[in-house]
Amino acid sequence: MDTLFTLDVGSTTQDFLLFAEKNLRNCPKAILPSPTRIIAGKIERANQDLFLYGYTMGGGAITRAVKKHVEKGFRVFATQRSALTFADNLEKVREMGVIITDNSDALKIKTADVDMEFFSYLIEQIGYTIPQLFAVAVQDHGFAPNESNRIFRFKMFRRIIEREKYLERMLFSERDLPVEFNRMFDAMKSIKDFCEGEVFVTDTSFAAISGLANFSKLPALLINFGNSHTTAAVIDRDWEIKAIVEHHTSVFREKGAEYTREFFEKFLRGEITNEYVLSENGHGCYIREVLDLRSILSTGPNAWIGGYEELKGDPMIVGNLGLLAMVSKRSGIKLF
Repeated sequence: MDTLFTLDVGSTTQDFLLFAEKNLRNCPKAILPSPTRIIAGKIERANQDLFLYGYTMGGGAITRAVKKHVEKGFRVFATQRSALTFADNLEKVREMGVIITDNSDALKIKTADVDMEFFSYLIEQIGYTIPQLFAVAVQDHGFAPNESNRIFRFKMFRRIIEREKYLERMLFSERDLPVEFNRMFDAMKSIKDFCEGEVFVTDTSFAAISGLANFSKLPALLINFGNSHTTAAVIDRDWEIKAIVEHHTSVFREKGAEYTREFFEKFLRGEITNEYVLSENGHGCYIREVLDLRSILSTGPNAWIGGYEELKGDPMIVGNLGLLAMVSKRSGIKLF
């Protein structure tokens, strides 16, 4: 049995599961604060100038922490790679007050979505060896210095789905990762720079949908109510993506369950347009085909919003289970 390292990196938590035991319930797992929250905490506690180096990672909390640090009168230096965490357009990063440079004597803080030093120590301390197979999910908006990342992200999804169609094809190896996904690339690079092994990457949205698909009666509407994004997809028996929509969870939370259910009823009838979702500050909608469904299943930390049937078990590892299923289907490797 091959051991698989999985990590699902969100805006609030990073969910780790090491598939190393035949009985899934015995596999080591940990629900930890997200990397952006951990690094933001380091910045907030620092009372001096900072030098950020390492890899491009998720923004959010770290972006807010850097802005506050500059407002306090401290200087923040960053390599170009780390600076791309804050914006694809480096002029916008400089406008934040960040000084882009290759070196600095200021306090060093490493930026990365995957802290392999930490995870290798954790794995070894609990009696396992570092695996040769990795699967990581991050939320990647794509590199678009002259276009809205919100819009560009979904355009990339649609472009790939039109070509590939199947859910497991949204999992990428080093050979087929689109160059626009620079955050996925750096998540992969942070592992490959540290140890040998094969690394797969995907977006958190598709990891969660895959986790649901593995336990659903297909065709189905599968919804992940995440902390930041809500993604829903209609998946048929062959794991083909027939429709997909991505919105911000805050919209459903604010408008309530009645609006949420009406929204997805219209989506299933093919009545939600890309323009409508964009007008509500969402990411987009793409409907290839309307299907008769066998089930609707939801998950995520905010799954209560819609009142739909939830996948039983720990909702925080659905993405990890999805990564396992995607690797198995994508590579043909029988893991469990």
